[in-house]
Amino acid sequence: MTRLLLLCFCLLWHSASSAEVDNSSITIAIQDDIKQLYFEFLGNRHILDINDYSSLKASRDVVEHALLVKAIRLGGFKLPINYIQVDHPPRRIKLMKQGVIHLSATPLWSNEIKQFEHKLHISSAVLEAGRAEAGLYTHSDNVDVLSVKQPAELVKLIAVSNQNWQHDWKILKQLNFNGMYHTGKYTTMLDMLYKKRADVMLGPFHNSDDLSFKHNGQTYLPIKNLKVIMPDSRHFPVARFTAQSQPLIKALEKGLSMLKEKGEIEKAYRQSGYVNDKVSSWQVINTQAQL
Repeated sequence: MTRLLLLCFCLLWHSASSAEVDNSSITIAIQDDIKQLYFEFLGNRHILDINDYSSLKASRDVVEHALLVKAIRLGGFKLPINYIQVDHPPRRIKLMKQGVIHLSATPLWSNEIKQFEHKLHISSAVLEAGRAEAGLYTHSDNVDVLSVKQPAELVKLIAVSNQNWQHDWKILKQLNFNGMYHTGKYTTMLDMLYKKRADVMLGPFHNSDDLSFKHNGQTYLPIKNLKVIMPDSRHFPVARFTAQSQPLIKALEKGLSMLKEKGEIEKAYRQSGYVNDKVSSWQVINTQAQL
């Protein structure tokens, strides 16, 4: 019996300690829908040939992942990339801290990762604090919500978000909604808006003419003239305790520096719509204090 227990313990220890089984590649956590859109955006092109981010498939997440891959390739990191489906920032952070994955496909907010610097390298800011803005999106058929004109009218609306998106959740909690629903999946949020089980969700602005985006044949629009400021900066975290930790962060910082010098990061955010001149005169409805 003792030998059996010892064998089981050894097997469990080996499984946990060998989570990163292949040092000849790196593993990046990504949402499946973002992965699909990224490869559709990339098409037959090599990432180093990408210099235009104005495609309608180029949402913020797609563009940020393209910038990550381009940066590490420009920085000289050549190992192949494997992807793993991990939706939520807290789960990605946990897996990076454990050395199970190397990178998050997209940057995270500084306040989500700065306390983990002992286990994560944190890149220089990809987007500085206060540069990002977001809208309150609803289904295009919800004319009552789209007719909202003033922040005081939010009291009659229900918001939906994900508590694991700590940055978004804290911002929405500042606003005077009638209530907030939590759901774990982005697609469920959209479905709730479509079925009018919720009224609005916080979302990045898009590069379409009317700032809309489409999902499963449905169109979603922001309430006009109301926006929130995202008061934090965005950074790529890199797992410290992997065989590729130092080469990755070195390549990433070198590549980001090159992209910034060329103005490509600014261009990418603007072409994607995330930094958007169309909403420059819209009313800011949240406090801009650091979260």
